[in-house]
Amino acid sequence: MESGQLRTAGMFVEFGPVRSTDPQPSIFDSVADAELPDLAQVVGYLNSGYVLIDVMDVADDPFDAGQQVLNGATVLTDGDWLWRKDFAYYVRRHRVTVPEQFLTLIRERDYVVPAREVPELAACSRQARDLMFWNS
Repeated sequence: MESGQLRTAGMFVEFGPVRSTDPQPSIFDSVADAELPDLAQVVGYLNSGYVLIDVMDVADDPFDAGQQVLNGATVLTDGDWLWRKDFAYYVRRHRVTVPEQFLTLIRERDYVVPAREVPELAACSRQARDLMFWNS
């Protein structure tokens, strides 16, 4: 993990506030014109992150209110980025964009989340809790 703050992806304003100096984008403004050429591998990477905060929830898909997403607020990491579990769903189903720096890193890693040690993941978990307001 690089020193400093973890970067975030998939933390859209429609899913609630996060503590960040960067403005939260709208999911509706984050849709690509075309599907990623390596969509399956990118989604596989997103689904393979380490779970830092496991949340049992059910939420309506903002693009399709008839569709529900389970455990979407669960927070995952690769040690460099944080994202919600439902981010992979939205990338796959609705062509929601992955930040360019994150997409480049995923491809450089050949779509494999790197091994991380427990102390490193514990530090990531503390940052995730602070970001998501889940601390006292």
